[in-house]
Amino acid sequence: MSNLKFTDEELQKFDEINAIYTNDISEKVLKSSGSHLIEFGSYLKTCESYHTNSTYKTEGYVHDMENMLALFIINHLIDEGFLTKKIREHGLPKSDIDITLTGTEEKIETIIELILNEFVAEDGTLYYFSKYCQLDLLWTVVLVLYAYHKYIDPFGIHDFVEEPRPIKNPIIPPSKAKIAIIGDWGTGIWQDGDLKYSPAELVINGVESLNPDYVIHLGDVYYAGTNNEEKQNLVKILEKKSLSNLYTMNSNHEMYDGAKGLYKESLSTPLFTGQRGRTYFSIDIGNWILVGLDSAYHDDSALYMKGSLYRDIETSAQHKFLNDISKQGKPIVLMTHHNGIGVADHKLNVNHKLWNQVTECLGGQMPDMWYWGHVHNGVVYNTEKLEFSDGTVIPKSTTNKTPQFRCCGHASMPFGNGSGFYKKESGVNVMIDEIDYYAHTKLDTENPTPSQKERVLNGFAMLEIDGSEIKETFYEVSNKNPTPNPMWSSK
Repeated sequence: MSNLKFTDEELQKFDEINAIYTNDISEKVLKSSGSHLIEFGSYLKTCESYHTNSTYKTEGYVHDMENMLALFIINHLIDEGFLTKKIREHGLPKSDIDITLTGTEEKIETIIELILNEFVAEDGTLYYFSKYCQLDLLWTVVLVLYAYHKYIDPFGIHDFVEEPRPIKNPIIPPSKAKIAIIGDWGTGIWQDGDLKYSPAELVINGVESLNPDYVIHLGDVYYAGTNNEEKQNLVKILEKKSLSNLYTMNSNHEMYDGAKGLYKESLSTPLFTGQRGRTYFSIDIGNWILVGLDSAYHDDSALYMKGSLYRDIETSAQHKFLNDISKQGKPIVLMTHHNGIGVADHKLNVNHKLWNQVTECLGGQMPDMWYWGHVHNGVVYNTEKLEFSDGTVIPKSTTNKTPQFRCCGHASMPFGNGSGFYKKESGVNVMIDEIDYYAHTKLDTENPTPSQKERVLNGFAMLEIDGSEIKETFYEVSNKNPTPNPMWSSK
């Protein structure tokens, strides 16, 4: 691995992290953060144990497996001089992995292939070294950034803003509108092999061509939602577009920088004035209310991966916010970054903490629609056919309807045909009964890179509200057909 070439962007990221860790940090701060750093080190050790104990060969796939080489890689980068040794002084444990990687990316990819028997996980995650694929080294490097902002930074993470900024001219709710939903869109513009446009460009150009009244980003600006990344990968791109009424949400990646880039850079610009400085919001359109909630800030899971709306229900601003809205009796479209439904061992499952918190906010019921990102895929679930092995029962919505669930996290990240969404029938891949659509149209390019051979097309969703009526459409875009192609519609 010492022979791997690093891009200028990667070297710049190393410099940013080194600058943070070499700043003077008081012994008092280190002492107070010590137990948490031990906890973080233990998490990385747990991830590593999937490799050292070879349990990745016998256990069902879990997402922590994707970090099983993280401790080894970080220590290796320290030994090679790319990352400062100060990181170890702040509590990073040594790796127990004793392997020699002779400079080939294929070596690590081969290890990953043993886990999955292929390079595409059940949810579509791609295990390649290519830009933004799961083995992109910067994903491992940002773990160090996450540890600093969560456990060491004397200023801590950004305060959670509850008081909205004053508004001069109250907005009269429209009776109808088109709302574009893009999830996990914050890669910015990058060179995607020989393709002319990267996915983020294709998606935002496609959205702009449909002339929506609102655009809602479900969160994730990469790699860690830093000030510069929020500026380059979100704000500057949107400033050049003819789009209005923009909203952007918090996510696990924004939290890797303590949500500082999100609050100080993105939410401070005129682009997102409708949010009034907060990471949660509501929009009244016709007879519907769109509600965006922050599922990242209060999450206490490792790497903010599972999602949570609050830690204390009694003092939660978001619980009161959603509960008060539900009392209006109107149908609700809820939006969170984190997912309510996932996939593991080729079975759909419930993300219980977030799921239960949503129902707690709504008096034991569900919103009429729930859109999320986080999982890099586009999925339309068929609620009537959803059955969970743990016996979870789906309650009715607050308007006594069957709730609808949508994953819309496929706006820019590379992903593949997730095996958790199809089954084999007579040797042919057939979509599972529990879903009506998922993104699996193969990327078609003349000179594909290894990861592009496994990739499928990115896309977005559009809601059209007219009074009490609502129509949903999922679109896909490509370099060969940049005009948004409707793949599924509710009407």
